[in-house]
Amino acid sequence: MTSRQERPTRLAFDVAAAEAHLARVDPLLARVIAERGPYAPSSVAAPDVFHSLMRAIVYQQLSGKAAGTIHARVLSVLGTTETPGPRAILATDPDTLRSAGLSANKQAGLRALATAAVAGELPDETRLADYSDDELIAAYSAIRGIGRWTVEMLLLFHLGRPDVMPIHDLGVRKGFAHVYGWDSLPKPKQLEAACEIWRPYRSVGSWFMWRALEAVEARPQPG
Repeated sequence: MTSRQERPTRLAFDVAAAEAHLARVDPLLARVIAERGPYAPSSVAAPDVFHSLMRAIVYQQLSGKAAGTIHARVLSVLGTTETPGPRAILATDPDTLRSAGLSANKQAGLRALATAAVAGELPDETRLADYSDDELIAAYSAIRGIGRWTVEMLLLFHLGRPDVMPIHDLGVRKGFAHVYGWDSLPKPKQLEAACEIWRPYRSVGSWFMWRALEAVEARPQPG
C-alpha cells in the first residue's frame, strides 16, 4: 500500500503577516482566524508536481478510501509502491490499468500527463518559483483530465502559494456563506469579488473557509 502520510506545506510567505493583514481588512475573518488558526495547510506527501497531479487524476470523483485503494493498485500494476515514472505509465497496457480500477477517462488523463512529461512540455520543476500562478494553471490545465481546480489545489497545498482563490470550490463557498451570513451559496464571481480584500493572501482566507465549514459540520445536530 502507498503511504498517505501528510506533510506540512512549505510556505513562501510569513503566516503571521498574512493573518494580521486579513484580520485588519476583514473583521469577520479575524474571528475565524482567532478560533481556528494558525494557518497550517498540509498535503499528502508527493515527491514532485508530476506525482501530485498523477494522484489527483486517480482521486477525481471518488471518496478518499476508495481512491486510496485504487491508487495503491495502480502503483502495484506499475511495479512500484512509491513513485512510478511517466514511461512506466506509457508502457502499461490499458487492460492492466483497467484491472486496477482506472476508468478510460482517467487512463487518458494519466497518459496525457505522462506524454507531456516525457516530451518536456511540463514546466521545469526546478524553476517553478519563476512561474506565476496563472502560468502554471494554463500549463497544467491544458492536459486532459486536469482542470483548473486541480491545479489550484496543487498551488495552494503542494507549492504553498499565498494568493490562490478557488472560487468554484464547494467547501470554500459553503464556509463563506456561513461566516458572512449569506442565505444561499455565493456564485463563483460573487465570491471572487467579495474576497478581493483578502489579496495578496487569498489562499489563507480560503483555507479558513474550509476550517469554518468543518467547525459547523462537527457540531452535534439538534434532535
